[in-house]
Amino acid sequence: MTHNRYRIVSLSTACLGAALLLSSCVFQSTYNNMLQQQQAIEASLHTEISNDQVEIQQLENGIRVRMSSDLLFREGGVDLSPQGQAALNKVVPTLNTGSYVIDIVGSTDNVPIGPGLAERFPTNWELAGARAAVVVRHLQAQGVDPTEMQAISDGEYHPVASNDTAAGRAKNRSVALLLKPRGNGQ
Repeated sequence: MTHNRYRIVSLSTACLGAALLLSSCVFQSTYNNMLQQQQAIEASLHTEISNDQVEIQQLENGIRVRMSSDLLFREGGVDLSPQGQAALNKVVPTLNTGSYVIDIVGSTDNVPIGPGLAERFPTNWELAGARAAVVVRHLQAQGVDPTEMQAISDGEYHPVASNDTAAGRAKNRSVALLLKPRGNGQ
């Protein structure tokens, strides 16, 4: 009887070890794919990165591509600039791989909306959400599957820099593309 129990424990341990090894391979494969995709995005946005208009971060659960509002939008509005359209178009091939669920997150500084936009966007919530939605619509028009994307507004409430300086406020005015690999609860 003891001999049989040893075999069962040994088989269970072997199965657990194989399962952990397999899951490690899957995680390693996901990581390697994310790294390749990040490198492709960095190569395609090299100029924008060099000009401090784009920041790319490898996260535990994906890749964040943060684009400045100065790059993406015409001054004081929500219409994409030609440079913004061009920058977004550079990442479309990566977004079209079907490997990711994509959150498009609009963010602002904490300065109240100016009179030119206040009637249309009473708060930074609405402005950030509208900018995220404009990016989603543009990416959809370029062939990115709309079922893979969602527009999110962070408004002024998740700053990445201090709003006490002009440079900090400029950094907070952005749209981030958060690419989350499929299979992470998606």
